[in-house]
Amino acid sequence: MWQKYTERAAEDAWLDIQEHPVFSPDGNSFLLLAPVQEGSIETYTHIKHVTLAQQRIAVLSHGRLEVTKILGWNSFNHTIYYLGTQENKPGQRHLYVIRNPSREEDSRRIAPECITCDLGKLWSTYASISPSSNTTDMLYYVLVCEGPGLPLAGVHSAKTNKLLRLLYDTRPQQGPLLSQFALPKQWSFEVPLSQGSKAQVQLLLPPSWRPELRDAAYPVVVEVNGRPGSKAVTEKFRIDWGTYMSSHCDVVYVRLDVRGSLGQSNHALYRHIGGIEVLDQVFVLKYLLETLTFLDETRVGLWGWGYGGYVTSMVLGSQQKVFKCGIAVSPIADWLYYNSAFTERILGMPAENYKGYVEADATQRAKNIPSKSMFVIHGLADITTPFEHGISLARALTEAGVLFRYNSYADEGHDLVGVIRHVYQSMEDFFQECLSLDTDDPKASPDT
Repeated sequence: MWQKYTERAAEDAWLDIQEHPVFSPDGNSFLLLAPVQEGSIETYTHIKHVTLAQQRIAVLSHGRLEVTKILGWNSFNHTIYYLGTQENKPGQRHLYVIRNPSREEDSRRIAPECITCDLGKLWSTYASISPSSNTTDMLYYVLVCEGPGLPLAGVHSAKTNKLLRLLYDTRPQQGPLLSQFALPKQWSFEVPLSQGSKAQVQLLLPPSWRPELRDAAYPVVVEVNGRPGSKAVTEKFRIDWGTYMSSHCDVVYVRLDVRGSLGQSNHALYRHIGGIEVLDQVFVLKYLLETLTFLDETRVGLWGWGYGGYVTSMVLGSQQKVFKCGIAVSPIADWLYYNSAFTERILGMPAENYKGYVEADATQRAKNIPSKSMFVIHGLADITTPFEHGISLARALTEAGVLFRYNSYADEGHDLVGVIRHVYQSMEDFFQECLSLDTDDPKASPDT
C-alpha cells in the first residue's frame, strides 16, 4: 500500500533540496533532513524520523546548528551518525552520533554526542561509516580532518572512537614546504545584524600585520557570495587566491556569511533577491572600517563569482560609497533568464511577483555604478549563468555611459578552467590599479 508524506515550507520561506531519505530495512520509517524552527524566527536543518504507519514524526537533532549529512543509521542498536556544525560555530563541521528514541521517549531529552568536538584543533571534518547489515553493530568509521590545519584521515573504532589506523597524513610532507612561505593569519568573528542575526566574518591578515600597528592602512578585498544556502566562512584548510592576495599584495582579505547563507535566517530573501544580502555586505564593511583602524577606507574592493558577481554588481550600483571598485565573474544579471528551478523557488512565478524580478535586476542599477569601477568577466560557453547575462549587464553599462573593463573567454564554461590563470592575473592587475596595491613585482601572479 502506498503512503505519502509531505514536507511544507514555513511561512515566507522555501524548501531547499536535500538528499534522498534514509529508509529502515523494513521500509516502515525513514530519516530525512528538513528545516526546524529554533527560536522565534530562525530555522535550522535537522533530522526528522518519520514512521509512516503511525504517522509519527520525531525531530532527533536540535539546537542552533545545521545538520549537513546523514552518514549511517543502524536499526540494530538504534544509532544515527551524522555531520553537522557546532552551535555558535557555524564555520566548524563535526561528526555526531545520536540514539533513536523509543516511542515512549521524548526526542528532545536525548542529547547527541559530538565525537570530534574535543579532538583539539580539528574543526572541519568529513566521515564515512562502515556498511552495516542492521543485524550487527557498526564497527568502524573513517574520519577525514579537513582543517584548519593540513588534512589527515584515519580509521576509528565506532565503540571507543579511538584511532586504529592512520590512512594518510599530509603534515610531514606539506608542513615543511608551507613553513617556507609567509602565509596570512586567519581571524574569524561575528558581527551583529538586525533582528538578532549575526554575520560570520573571516579575515586573512597579511604577514606584515601586527596588533601594535594601529596606524597602518591596509587595502581591503572582500570576497562576496550571498547565494542562499552558501557557506564562505569555514575552518577548512585552503590555499587559494585570497591567500595569495593577502600574502603577496599585502591586503586584508575578507570573507562574509550574511543573512541567507547556511545557518542564517532566509526569511528576508523570500520574494526579495538582491535586497537584504546586499545591504548586509555594505553594513558589515562599514562596521569593520569603523572598528578596525588598520583598514584603509579609501581602498576597498570586492569581487564575486556567479551569484557573488551579481551581488558585486548590486553593491556597486547601490550608491553606497564604501567600495571603490569590484569584479563580477560570470555574473547573473536578469533573473527572468536564470535557472527557473532556483529562481522561482525564492522569487515565485514572474506573473505573481514581477515587481520582485524588476527590483532584483542588476541591469537596473547599472546607471548608478561609477565609471572605471567595474570589471566584468564571462565565459562564452557558460551554461550555468548563460553569457547573455554578461552581455545584458555590459549593454546597460554602455547605454548609461559608464566606463568599465570587460573580458570574455571563448569556449569557456562557468568555472573558466582553461583560462583560470589569466583570469586571476587580470583580477590582480585590476585591483593593483584600483586600490594602488604595493607589490615587489606587479607582474607576478599565483601559479594556479
